[in-house]
Amino acid sequence: MKNNQKLFIFLIKLKIYVISLISIHWAAKVAIQIFTTPFRKPKPFEPEIFKKAERFNIIVDRLKIQGYRWQKEAVKKILIVHGFESRAYNFDRYVVPLLEKGYAVFAMDAKAHGFSEGKTITLPEYTEMLCELEKQFGAFDGYISHSFGGIAICLFEEMHNHPNTKLVLIAPATETITSIQLFCKFLKLKDRVRLGIHDYIYKKSGFRVEHFSIKRIAPLLTNSILWIHDEDDDITPLADVTPIIESAQKNIHFVITRGLGHRRIYKDSLVVQQIIDFL
Repeated sequence: MKNNQKLFIFLIKLKIYVISLISIHWAAKVAIQIFTTPFRKPKPFEPEIFKKAERFNIIVDRLKIQGYRWQKEAVKKILIVHGFESRAYNFDRYVVPLLEKGYAVFAMDAKAHGFSEGKTITLPEYTEMLCELEKQFGAFDGYISHSFGGIAICLFEEMHNHPNTKLVLIAPATETITSIQLFCKFLKLKDRVRLGIHDYIYKKSGFRVEHFSIKRIAPLLTNSILWIHDEDDDITPLADVTPIIESAQKNIHFVITRGLGHRRIYKDSLVVQQIIDFL
C-alpha cells in the first residue's frame, strides 16, 4: 500500500471516529457512504471486442448507465454483471465464446463504475438496473455474475422468478453482514458504529442486513446454478458458502478452486470454459 493510500485510510478512520463521538447515526451514515463508494478504478483500456460492441444507455434514477451489446438479433441472450470496483471491460474474454455459441451478449457498467454516472452504489440500486434492463430488452436466458453482481442477480431472481434462466455465480458476495464486518475490521471501526450501519440499512431499506444474503435466497431459487468459488478468497470467504454446499441443493453445482483468490478466478481460462459449457 502506497503512503498516500495509507494517509487516506488514516484520515477516513479519524473522521469516522471523531464523528462517532458526536453521533453514532451520523458516523454510520458516513461509513455507509464510504462502503458504497468504489475507489478502485480499473484502467480504461478498451479490449478489442468492445470496439465492436453496440453501445447504449439506460436511465436509472435519472442517471445514465452504460451498456454494451453484441449480436442483438440472436434469439437467446446472456447478461454479464460485474462486481464492486470492476467494470464490463474486465469480462471481455467471455464475449467471443458466447457469440460463437449463438447468443446475444449484453454487458453493463454498473452505477458509479466504468462509463456509468453516479458516485455510489447499493444492492437495491444494482437490482433496479436489472429491472430496467428487463423492461427494455425482456428476460435474459442466462447471467454471468461476479462478487457484488452475484448477490444482485440472486435478489433480482427472488423478486422476478425466471426458473428457466441459468445463473453463473463467480465468488458471489454471499453474506452482506460479512462484507460489513470485513469493512469495519479494515477501518478498525467500533462495534457501535458497525451496529449503527446495520440500523441505518434497516431504516433506509426496510430490511435487516441478514435479508441481503444468498444463503437466505438460495433455497427459494429453482434456477440451474453454477457456483464457482476459491478456497483462498479473502473478500467473499468460502466459510459463508459452506452452509449452502452442505445443504446439497440439487439445482446448484459447486466448483471449488484453489489459488485463484477473488479477482483472478473469473479470468482463469478453465473457469471461463466451464462457464461456457454450462450455458
